Amino acid sequence: MKRYDCQLELRFESWDKRGADRRGHGVTQDLSRKHLRFQTEEPPQVGDRLEARIAWPFLLQNVCRLQLVVRGPVMETGDRGTVVRIDSYEFQTCGERSFASAEPLASNWSVG
Repeated sequence: MKRYDCQLELRFESWDKRGADRRGHGVTQDLSRKHLRFQTEEPPQVGDRLEARIAWPFLLQNVCRLQLVVRGPVMETGDRGTVVRIDSYEFQTCGERSFASAEPLASNWSVG
């Protein structure tokens, strides 16, 4: 599977089997459809569930910032970084909405 080298900021939250959570931040190293590798000063533990929010380098409609949200278990930690198997992912908008400057809808109706 093709891995893409990329250095993007990320924030993460992880949970162990008891439900204790940990928050942190780091930088991605590489990304594929199934795996994320990133560096952080305080890595989560192998087996923890993780949600990472990655600052995406492209804008929606050239105006709205995006973040890639990935979720999955931590598979490995070490000198080469933390590896997460991606079980699910989605793009979310962040910051000002791209549709804030859209033309208002016609208001020729009312609810009575």
